[in-house]
Parts: sequence; C-alpha cells; structure tokens
Amino acid sequence: MEMGGNILRSAVAAVIGIAVAFGLLWIAQYAGGEFAPEVYDLDTGEILIPLGATIALLVGWFVGTFAGSWLAMRISDGTGAGWVVAGAILGAAIYRSITLADAWWVMALGVLIPVVAAWLAQRATATPVV
Repeated sequence: MEMGGNILRSAVAAVIGIAVAFGLLWIAQYAGGEFAPEVYDLDTGEILIPLGATIALLVGWFVGTFAGSWLAMRISDGTGAGWVVAGAILGAAIYRSITLADAWWVMALGVLIPVVAAWLAQRATATPVV
C-alpha cells in the first residue's frame, strides 16, 4: 500500500508543480509583453519580439521551473516529480522555439535553463529548511 501512496503523492506533486511553473511563466511573459510589447512590421507582415520580452521569457523559464520543481520535490519527498515539471517546461520551450522559429540561442537556452533550474531546485531541496 505504501508504494501506491508514494506514486499518487508524486503524481499530485508533479501536477501541482506544473501548474505553479506554468503560472509563473505566464506572469513573466505577461510582464514582458507589458514592458516590451510586440511590434507588427507593416512592410514584412512579421511580428517583431523585442529583447525585453525575450529576457522576460527566459526569466520565466528559470523561475517557473525552479519554483515548480522545488515545490514538487518538497511535496513528493523525492526528486522525480520535480524533473517531470522540468520536462514539461522543457517540452513547452522546445515546442515554442520550433513553431516560432526562434534564434538558435533561444532554442539552446530553452533546453539549458529548465535543466539548470531543476538541478538547482534539487540541490535546494537537499538542504534542510531551518
């Protein structure tokens, strides 16, 4: 019975972590759009995304992944659920980069940032909270 409880706890932790991660990512993207709105180029018909909005997205990837992973790891009392959260953000980042044809460096950071954030969250959960 204990193993089933651990699996359920990890699944719930992953779902909560994913919700928190994507919520924080949405807030960062919204803030970036408010401070650096997209510009529609009438000549080419393209939407130009300013650097400020891209930086907000990168910050959102990190903060969302870190917070969601950390929370999932704390709730589940293990690391697996946190890495599921990182995988969800990683998948969304890759999907976004491919569909919007982002620059290579945005694609690379879309892979690197969630992995580093989850690794740091794992290290942070290993430290006892005093």
